[in-house]
Amino acid sequence: MAPYFVMKIFWTIDGLRGGGLHEGAWSHLNWAAVNGLTVAMSGLAILLGLALAQRWGARVPAWLMLLPGWIGMGLLVPMIPLIPILALVNTNTGETATEAPMTAWEVGLLAVSFAGFALGMAIAAPVYALRRWPEAFSGRSLSARHGVRVTLARLAAALCVLLGLPQLFWGFGGTIGLNGATLDSRDGQWHLLTLNSGVWALVAAWGAWTLTRHTGRAPLLLSWLASGFLFAWGSWKAVFSFAVTPEFPPPEPPWVLAQQNHFGAVAGLLILVVVLLTVSDRAERGPAVDGPAPGVR
Repeated sequence: MAPYFVMKIFWTIDGLRGGGLHEGAWSHLNWAAVNGLTVAMSGLAILLGLALAQRWGARVPAWLMLLPGWIGMGLLVPMIPLIPILALVNTNTGETATEAPMTAWEVGLLAVSFAGFALGMAIAAPVYALRRWPEAFSGRSLSARHGVRVTLARLAAALCVLLGLPQLFWGFGGTIGLNGATLDSRDGQWHLLTLNSGVWALVAAWGAWTLTRHTGRAPLLLSWLASGFLFAWGSWKAVFSFAVTPEFPPPEPPWVLAQQNHFGAVAGLLILVVVLLTVSDRAERGPAVDGPAPGVR
């Protein structure tokens, strides 16, 4: 993340001196302010990485580790397979003729920064959690009892299925439900991102549903990761859509995008609550050996 951090500092300074981009989407945004915000975000990411790797990180309050870790992992870890591909895809989507694209070395530096941080988080965060909260990974099976946790999990799973299936359909080339006037704006990057969103929405659905009956490590970790993906990207896209009017309308109708973003963020929050309730339940019951819960086959 350090190369991205340094690059963003230079871009912020450049914006304060009147430089930067001023065409397209940037005609509605302040170059220095946006890059200054990303400087702060990347600085926090570096601190988070250090806390995960150093002994003093175990003394940091849990919420200071969990909240940024959840959002950071959700933003980047599910994108690991796509980062090198997207860095090579030259789509120029959303650029105007007068807008200068990033140079190849800038794109490469950004890709290395994001991929490196994502890989580091994917490895360090689970190891940190296992060492600090071993009871969260005890693998205890729970009965499929009805309660707040089960109800929230089923609601979140249903939302995720409703989000994921259309995205998979569109990512594989389907057009039902899309805006016929803007179908030409679909490109390789759009198909990859849409498929990735659909896959992770269904992963979230599987994880939430599985946590109502079994709480092994895989469902817990995947639910944590997928819920962060849904919340982080849904919230980011929702805020960005309010701040900037797209110069080139996307293939999805505006109401579809709004529902994807808002319901995705809601589903992510619901699954996070389910994960936290599951961990809390384990802490109260104590570790146990894996096995089928009573009445569950």
